Amino acid sequence: MMIPRFMVAALCALGALTCVAHAGDINGEATYISFQVPGALGTYPMGINNSMTVTGYYYVTPTQTRGFVRDADGTITTFDVDVAGVVWIEPESINARGDITGFYELAATPPQPPYGVTGNQPQGFLRYADGRVIQFDPPQVISTSPMEIFPPEAQPVGINDFDDIAGNYGFFSRPAFFTRSAAGVYDAGISFDRATWATGINGSGSVVGFTFPGVGPYTGFVLHPDGYTEFLTIPAQPLLSEQVCASDTIPEGINAAGAIAGWYLNYLDCTTLNTGGFVVSTDGTVTLFQPPGKIVTSLHGVSNTDPHSMSINQAGDITGSYTDAAGVQHGFVRNPYGTITAFDPPEGNQTTATSINDGGAIAGFYHYRAGGGPPVGFIRVSQ
Repeated sequence: MMIPRFMVAALCALGALTCVAHAGDINGEATYISFQVPGALGTYPMGINNSMTVTGYYYVTPTQTRGFVRDADGTITTFDVDVAGVVWIEPESINARGDITGFYELAATPPQPPYGVTGNQPQGFLRYADGRVIQFDPPQVISTSPMEIFPPEAQPVGINDFDDIAGNYGFFSRPAFFTRSAAGVYDAGISFDRATWATGINGSGSVVGFTFPGVGPYTGFVLHPDGYTEFLTIPAQPLLSEQVCASDTIPEGINAAGAIAGWYLNYLDCTTLNTGGFVVSTDGTVTLFQPPGKIVTSLHGVSNTDPHSMSINQAGDITGSYTDAAGVQHGFVRNPYGTITAFDPPEGNQTTATSINDGGAIAGFYHYRAGGGPPVGFIRVSQ
């Protein structure tokens, strides 16, 4: 049985988080490298490692995607999953040695008994740096509810440097998450007796994500390798006399030291929404922050194609995206001391930042400001 060790409630003022060391000027001048897969109808980087290798997906047709890897020297290699009928491939995460995990889907088919499974169920893959690709799914799991079976599927969300993988499955039943070791050993069906989604995994094997009990707000969690679980709740932040109906807490990433980044959402007056970011330091201190506009959010596992909405590196730098008052999307980066810098590639807007490496390089995609053309990938490098 997994027992929460503590409920995070300590808040410090919006601003500096001084317990994390930081090197480099992540908020200073930066250069941008734009790239696209030749012939692609859109290029979408999803992860970048410390060697500046980027992975993501690109559109072959308006309804089909394939994976790509871009090396630091600019060489782009595309890849497929050797399964008949694949229409969608989405790499999600890349580790230090260049191993990549993600998911793929087959063409939709009529539901098949006994689980009502269709061909577009996500399936997991692991692509090694040498180009080998293997497919995997966690074992089927029967939950505590009578006759409730998780269908065979997997949607990996993260891989660490030891090839430990975390992901989600069970979308047609009670959502749960799994971990897979480098040796192919699974810990499957982890749901805390409620709907549960993983969003990331760090070098020690700690998994971060969120749960939904069926009634009430989403709650964040961290599951440690020893089996202990910490539940994370950002207290509701009422404005003046406004009633707060609920406050969702969605962790999005965890670094090697155990610092967590994510976003929270308050329901004000039970109708309007107030969204902000948070970072939890290694001592449990929570700091709230707000970029110049509304944070772009996603719910992993609810929509297969949602981009990563926030990423944190070892230094505690956080990247994500926000929309301004005109509805234009921009990237942002926040250093551990609380300084937030908005950014767009020089010729672009509608910027989505998806990943940051330990050197502060950020990967993502954008549209050309002048209009026309598909989305383009970028790497932002601090000077």
